[in-house]
Amino acid sequence: CSPNNPQIAVHRSAQFVDPAALAKADNYSLLARSIVEGFVAGLHRSLYHGFGSEFVQYRNYTEGDDLKYVDWKVFARTDKYQMKVFQEETNTNCYIVLDTSASMDYTGRNGVSKLHYAKILAACIAYLVQRQGDNVGFFAYSDKLHTGVEPGHKSGQIHRICAELSTLKATGPCDHRVVLNYRGESFNRRGLIVMISDFLDSDTDMLQGLRRFRFSHHDCIMFQIMDDDELDLKCNDTVRFVDSESGEEIITSPDVVREQYQER
Repeated sequence: CSPNNPQIAVHRSAQFVDPAALAKADNYSLLARSIVEGFVAGLHRSLYHGFGSEFVQYRNYTEGDDLKYVDWKVFARTDKYQMKVFQEETNTNCYIVLDTSASMDYTGRNGVSKLHYAKILAACIAYLVQRQGDNVGFFAYSDKLHTGVEPGHKSGQIHRICAELSTLKATGPCDHRVVLNYRGESFNRRGLIVMISDFLDSDTDMLQGLRRFRFSHHDCIMFQIMDDDELDLKCNDTVRFVDSESGEEIITSPDVVREQYQER
């Protein structure tokens, strides 16, 4: 699209993320391919840009070395065998972490639950990461770890992740520490951590966990999934609100609290 006409981008993205269409689809692998290919077709010149080797230095030939690494141009100039030394390019590990607590089950007027939308987002990120040739893993949690797919880049990785996505239900309270502590103990390689949640609570433990990851040079990206109802509090009549995770209730008039709620 033209950078001078941002409306083109808005219109184009709408056809891929229309809530009415998403509510009818549960094939996350197909959805991911359709959305990602629609957005970034032609963006990446190489399917696996992460693979390959980078030249580091020369060293002297020793008996038994593979002759394919001899620099014959150097030999022609100097009459000496010089071996080219390469360093393998390493791929990034991407860890997609999805919150499946009960609050993610909220479904607004558009007919799409926050969890369903988050699943599609997770599938798209996984597809894009693997399309770039990097390793992608997936983990789902609420107050405990529900499922885990360790990072990999084999052809069936996306199907494994999407198969796990299709079985997940929104249930239980949310405890971000569960997955952060679990992954913190097993992260043995710098990578990218993608957290997808509604982040409704102010969790200092989660922030401390993320700071530990940043201190270890991991990159962290957080996607907050919110329904329009939660953002705008559009109800006009007095309403009884029930916390889906704790069961706590409050009766209030949205007209009275809307301004303070939106500011907070």
